[in-house]
Amino acid sequence: MLPQELLFEVREEPVYNQHGTKLDGYKQLVKDENNELIAVHKNTYRVISHDKAHIEALDFLHENFDTNGMTEQHKWSNNGAVMATRFSLPEYQIPFKDTSIGLEAVVWNSYNGMRSFRFDLGFFLYLCLNGLKNSVWDISLTNAHKGSGDIKLEYPGMYSAMDALHTVHNYMNAWLDVPVDDYQLEAEVDKLCFQPTRTDKSHVNQNHKNFILDEYNGNYAQKFGTNKFSAYQAITHWSTHYPSDSVNTRYDRERKVSNMAWFSQAA
Repeated sequence: MLPQELLFEVREEPVYNQHGTKLDGYKQLVKDENNELIAVHKNTYRVISHDKAHIEALDFLHENFDTNGMTEQHKWSNNGAVMATRFSLPEYQIPFKDTSIGLEAVVWNSYNGMRSFRFDLGFFLYLCLNGLKNSVWDISLTNAHKGSGDIKLEYPGMYSAMDALHTVHNYMNAWLDVPVDDYQLEAEVDKLCFQPTRTDKSHVNQNHKNFILDEYNGNYAQKFGTNKFSAYQAITHWSTHYPSDSVNTRYDRERKVSNMAWFSQAA
């Protein structure tokens, strides 16, 4: 069940300018409990409640997976306007080194337009709860806030969850044998942390870069060696553990990692 902080009712109201004239084609979303303005949208925007998004994710998981022992972790920002719920499914685990790889799902939603309704299935390493973001499945309904606002998740039907776990397991094992030097790691991290500014088109966010390199050199390379697996763990650690109060920025980091060509192959 969602926490009370995410169960507030949202109502739609017309929008007026400073002269009291109604602005056609627009509406505003307001928290019913305290009249707090959440966002202004075009009239074509369709509200999907956090509760509806959560129930749809739960129904999908119960219908397609063994949810015995499933746990939920809820996060939100912008006074509850943006939310994410992460589901861990303990029935889907396989051993890896001194820990295991498990299946997880995440549902995202917002009222302010910062994040479309989205549902992801992926994997994580129990050692440090790092998401393994080269997900075998990637289910997205990014246009759900338009049209009717209806949402319906469908199982991709590619192969079983356990088959997918073994695929990820094989990737992890292969990466342990792929050496990585400092030059290669920094080149990949620079691409990941690339944030051009108006005055510096080649700007790299040094705080983010240093966070990744510190995790790699001081943690994962010490445990697993200077290889691609350690690099991946340091990078996914950044995507899921970098200090931030924003659900939205964590989502953006995780999507960046999932799009890295470097981790799209075993070698």
